[in-house]
Amino acid sequence: MELSSFSFFSLSPNFREMNILRMISQEPDISQGSLAKSTGIVPSMVNRYIYQLEQDGLLLKEGENRRNMRYYLTKKGRFRLQFLTIAYLNEVSSLYTQSHDIFLEVLTEIRKNNIERLFLYGAGIVGGIVAEVLQFEEFEILGFVDDSVSKQNEQFHGFSIVSPESIRKVEYDGIVIASFRHSEKMFNKAIKSGLKNIFCFEITEQGTVRLKKMGGDA
Repeated sequence: MELSSFSFFSLSPNFREMNILRMISQEPDISQGSLAKSTGIVPSMVNRYIYQLEQDGLLLKEGENRRNMRYYLTKKGRFRLQFLTIAYLNEVSSLYTQSHDIFLEVLTEIRKNNIERLFLYGAGIVGGIVAEVLQFEEFEILGFVDDSVSKQNEQFHGFSIVSPESIRKVEYDGIVIASFRHSEKMFNKAIKSGLKNIFCFEITEQGTVRLKKMGGDA
């Protein structure tokens, strides 16, 4: 998981150390520039991490200069990577549990309406989050619907992005509008496009998310 793309999470030294160790274990001749880009820090900070890892006996360097430099994890370094990975997965698991609780009412509503095969309307941040949760719960996502022509025919989270008009004759159980700010606009477009069984998100006062069935069934 690339947490650097999420604004609510600040990257810890442990996360950066784990990423550096993992990337070096996969690509010994990786450049410090590539390490910096993947880790979300400046090259000079990567250099400091490399120095400290070497001082701690986790890393060995081989080569005369940066152009032909190769890095190798020591036995201690491999154990450190394993420890950090386990700790990371434990925290990710806890994060998912909290996310699942926030979306619990959504999952309940989807099951109550016998929605097994669905489209997500909106190939954006919310859509990506919902796709991850629904996939884990083994719902069948048929793809993303989006009004943006530039997004259509592309892939998002492993699913095709299509236009609203293109799924009129496709068999599905429901359309979930994966947006909060633009849900009304997207709902109106969905109705004009002849879509049916449409659901929108709502945020409750308790900070959870629920699903509301909208009008316009065909």
